[in-house]
Amino acid sequence: METSRTNDMWQFIQSQNSHLRMTDLKVASLLGALTGITLAILIMIRWHRDGWSADLYLMSAMCIVGISAFFVYGSLVLARSKEDSPQSTERRRDPA
Repeated sequence: METSRTNDMWQFIQSQNSHLRMTDLKVASLLGALTGITLAILIMIRWHRDGWSADLYLMSAMCIVGISAFFVYGSLVLARSKEDSPQSTERRRDPA
């Protein structure tokens, strides 16, 4: 039951992002990673100095969103490259 629900959600994500080019997906993945890492470092610096506050909770949520974007868009890049891989291999084999 959970597997089919997860597959349905993944297919929905793929269909909603099917219009994006590979470079768009790669840039979104890299920006998500940079955002997540940067916010995590800022959170640790602020937490060490001041302790938990309301803005750190917001920064933590944004950090989680950035890291999630990295994984989602990175997975879309990998999935699309696997789909395109057999086609490009066939083109290289067939010189005509």
